[in-house]
Amino acid sequence: MPICFVIQPFSDTYNKRYDDLYKPAIEAAGMTAYRVDQDSSATVLVEAIEKNIKRAAVCLADITEDNPNVWYELGFAYAAGRPVVMACSDERQKAGKRFPFDIQHRAIVTYKTESPRDFQTFKDNLTERLKAMLEQGEVLEEMAEQSSVASVDGLSSQELNVLAVTASSVAQDDHATSIWTVRNDCERAGLNNLGFNIGLRRLKTKKFIEAMELQDEGNGEPYPGLRVTEKGWQWIEANEDKFTFHSSSAKKSGFEAMDDDIPF
Repeated sequence: MPICFVIQPFSDTYNKRYDDLYKPAIEAAGMTAYRVDQDSSATVLVEAIEKNIKRAAVCLADITEDNPNVWYELGFAYAAGRPVVMACSDERQKAGKRFPFDIQHRAIVTYKTESPRDFQTFKDNLTERLKAMLEQGEVLEEMAEQSSVASVDGLSSQELNVLAVTASSVAQDDHATSIWTVRNDCERAGLNNLGFNIGLRRLKTKKFIEAMELQDEGNGEPYPGLRVTEKGWQWIEANEDKFTFHSSSAKKSGFEAMDDDIPF
């Protein structure tokens, strides 16, 4: 079973949230919850943390408090290229605390602490987010396993990677996502920074992707985003047979019979 590495403060409050919220949500998403403090084989904690973050399918971090261990482990998870789901309770907002700049514009699953119903809603939302991250991670790993994706109908392999990742990063076709998210996921799919920049530049020239300014829901600050245009979606639909589509319940099938299939 895939591992979900849990990053959180170690206290009575968060131990209860782990037992009642995080662990059930993780297991409902089809993963095994892992906490380094509960691992009897972990003798050198820093080594165990880094090793298990690297092997985790997804990392879950509760960033409600400014806990130095949480920030260290979260930073290591991002540096290791692991998919991360961040969660934060309304306690942080009530305390007037802002997020560090480098995570302000990343998706965060928020939750309220006023009633049991709030926790149930959070648990359901968290399970869906974890499922989506696990599925996306499998798709990106498939892409990374290929030495290159073949060119298709006028698009280079770099363009195909950027287009597929951008299109799969949004909840629906008219939504936008942060450029950081797309760049990070392209890197996980095996595309380096130069390849990403070339692919994005060409897609913008062809008007398949447009750059736009998004606003942070929490503080209203702007940040750069990307959106697949109607022309881009029309190209994807016209070349639908070139893509392999996956659902969270489907077994990963790879590139199947075609060398130019793009996991999507």
